[in-house]
Amino acid sequence: MVNEHWDKMTAPEYLQFTRKWIGACHKVLKDTGSIYIACSYHNIGEVMIVLKQLDFKINNIITWYKTNAMPNMTRRVFTHATEFVIWAVKGSGWTFNYNDLKKINPEKQKDGTEKQMRDFWELPLVQGKERVRGKDGKALHPTQKPEEMLKRIILASSNKGDTVLDPFLGSGTTAFVAKKFGRDWIGIEKEKQYVEIAKKRLGL
Repeated sequence: MVNEHWDKMTAPEYLQFTRKWIGACHKVLKDTGSIYIACSYHNIGEVMIVLKQLDFKINNIITWYKTNAMPNMTRRVFTHATEFVIWAVKGSGWTFNYNDLKKINPEKQKDGTEKQMRDFWELPLVQGKERVRGKDGKALHPTQKPEEMLKRIILASSNKGDTVLDPFLGSGTTAFVAKKFGRDWIGIEKEKQYVEIAKKRLGL
């Protein structure tokens, strides 16, 4: 959890909430569509259970290795340096742009040729110019995702002109990247301050 009111639920509340929103996504997702869910070790179990109950097929669990992970202040557990992105599909004819991913994969074969994109992504936490900050220099959203992550997801499972839905738009990264690569987008966000951040970022 992060220290925000929208991220504080009991375990039963969270499971019920997860069933509701993934179920709503299932209703609007095309049979050839994909769903990507960012999660951590705290909630990956609940998300997997709900996906299976709704008869989604889980294609990959992508591990995001945060190359600049926050240090372990308690010194009572291993330092948390990973999060996960579950990729699941509703039907059998899903889009997967294999060759496009090979082209953008920063990893190369020993001879310098293109390499298959693996399900282990080494990406830093968002920082520098990409980080959305207020006038005081503080980050405006606690869980802003890297643009590179959304680039890989969107290029992998959609084509130009397709519609990308993010039901938790936050700082607007999904919409920003979708727009950049010629996809239509729909964003849902209930927190007014994040809506304003996303609108400003998108030039709306």
